[in-house]
Amino acid sequence: MSHGKPEGSLQRVVVGMKILCQVVSVEPLSLIVSLPNQLFGHVPITQISSEFTTLLEKIDQSGDEEDEESEDEGGASKRQHKIPDLVDLFTPGQYLRAIVTGVNASGTTENFGSSRPRDSSQRVSRRVELSVEPHKVNVGIVVKDLTPGFVSLAAWSASVST
Repeated sequence: MSHGKPEGSLQRVVVGMKILCQVVSVEPLSLIVSLPNQLFGHVPITQISSEFTTLLEKIDQSGDEEDEESEDEGGASKRQHKIPDLVDLFTPGQYLRAIVTGVNASGTTENFGSSRPRDSSQRVSRRVELSVEPHKVNVGIVVKDLTPGFVSLAAWSASVST
């Protein structure tokens, strides 16, 4: 690997490791983040928060039902389940605390969804999968850790009318 990265740096990243990362790019279905040691990672849309994922699942289920309903009723249902795009929640340059949920070796031919990475940072980001779900990232924090200046992740939540 001759991209100027330390050869063993990916080997030091392990599942469960908590990492401070910086958002490089906000994609429709994931965040591309910069990690220490010139590494990149990605946060899939399903790893933002459990509330966000639940809302996505409800939209998917109602989308299947709407295919069977008339167009008038389906349009109203879609408006009720409006969720923000990731670009509305995150910005390039933003720092996030994340936890490593998966590490794939270089050259892995695993299918990472229907979209192909457009550039090298997207391609290499697929090697390290992260989560910013607060209940995962904040595990182990105790009350005495909550001092002035401490930053904690919180979940995005929306009221869902079904």
